[in-house]
Amino acid sequence: MAVNLKPYVYKKKETPALDAEFAAGQDYGWVRPGQTVVFWRSGLRWYAVPLSQVQRIFRRVEPVYGKLCCGGNSFIMEKLVLILKDGTELELYIGDDIEKKAAALLEFLQSSHPEITFGKP
Repeated sequence: MAVNLKPYVYKKKETPALDAEFAAGQDYGWVRPGQTVVFWRSGLRWYAVPLSQVQRIFRRVEPVYGKLCCGGNSFIMEKLVLILKDGTELELYIGDDIEKKAAALLEFLQSSHPEITFGKP
């Protein structure tokens, strides 16, 4: 089931506090956590969800085999899954073959937000 991402669209220069958090955040692939918000990029847009709406966070690792004309290649897709308090599941793409960055992202969120539950349900 596809999630409607319109409520989470982040537009620069609309909210100075969000812009400051975005600028101060560190990149972990396609995800940039702030102090109160998690930003992520999907396509050409940036999205943001307040961490106060998040109930549970975990990592999803998906091995993928891509077949090309002259052979194939295996890679690992790293994703961060956010379960919101209303039951919505947001799957944020972190990147391919960046296990260390994905682990560092989860560790950063765990240390800075102990009020959130971590791990699969």
